[in-house]
Amino acid sequence: MTDWLRRMPKIDLHVHLDGSLRLETILRLARSLPPERRFPKSLDLKRAILPEAHGSLEEYLVAFNYTVPLLQTPAALERAAYELCEDAANENVIYMETRFAPLLHTQADLKPRDVVAAVVAGMHRAEADFGIPTGLILTALKQNSTEQSIETVQLAAQFRRDGVVGIDLAGPEHMNPPLKHRKAVEFAHDAGLHVTIHAGEGCCPEQIKEALDLGAERIGHGVYLFQAPRTEKRVAELGVPLEMCPTSNLQIAGFMKSYADHPIKRYFDAGIVVTVNTDNRLMSQTDITSEFEHLVKAFRLSRKDVRQIVLNSVRAAFATDERKRDLKGKVDAFFAPARKRKT
Repeated sequence: MTDWLRRMPKIDLHVHLDGSLRLETILRLARSLPPERRFPKSLDLKRAILPEAHGSLEEYLVAFNYTVPLLQTPAALERAAYELCEDAANENVIYMETRFAPLLHTQADLKPRDVVAAVVAGMHRAEADFGIPTGLILTALKQNSTEQSIETVQLAAQFRRDGVVGIDLAGPEHMNPPLKHRKAVEFAHDAGLHVTIHAGEGCCPEQIKEALDLGAERIGHGVYLFQAPRTEKRVAELGVPLEMCPTSNLQIAGFMKSYADHPIKRYFDAGIVVTVNTDNRLMSQTDITSEFEHLVKAFRLSRKDVRQIVLNSVRAAFATDERKRDLKGKVDAFFAPARKRKT
């Protein structure tokens, strides 16, 4: 392990709550399900929640069929949020934005407001215990109706003062263009919410253009951006950050066989604002330190390169200017000694 990467202050802007549970928590929650909602005894739950090393986005998303049903009570949701923050704090993540789709967590008749309140409670408790500031992003699903997306935005607006910082569009890309949810995104803009949109993750670079047309402030993944040169140039000129997640990108993007095939270095060299994130700590069996380690090894990134990527995350965060100044100060303080030794 490159020890300095473990010690380095890090930021994770793209991490899914229902994709980042601890394995032991999953097994405990599964055992506590009421009889009518338990998984079949024949199911190998450990195997079901771990996607194949390489597959499509749709195949990767199947694993969520086994985590979402476990997060249908306030206690389970609060626990998942708290533990994710604790895990991040333990590897020196100094700011994190967690996202999840609240409407997926009403299977046991929990009201959407109570769903969000439980996650917020877990994050606030973790911040008090571990000192990790966080923001919450509510996700609307591309495959669902516009009405459901608008409901998600309404929830986000209601919880703005409690730590919800923005909205997201996510889900299968084929046949599910972001433009379908224009009204919801416009509502988010009007409500003063930040907007990030999954696009170009497993295919469909044209969806990156659509996300830009909708006014997305960040692009979730954007792996396939290189297949649309005009859009790539536009992303660079606008300074729209890419939320890249190397391990899950490697699992999903068919053209990649190793981390060295990841286009993140191409984008970095082109002046695009790239950030490094985990996506799903459980499904991709990763953490933020490992993500940086893979990239440093694959591309021989220097400390200067890594510092710039972390500062990109500071710039891209859906946080207040005061918070960003504090985060930048912590990053600069960590890298300052290395700069002095070179002079």
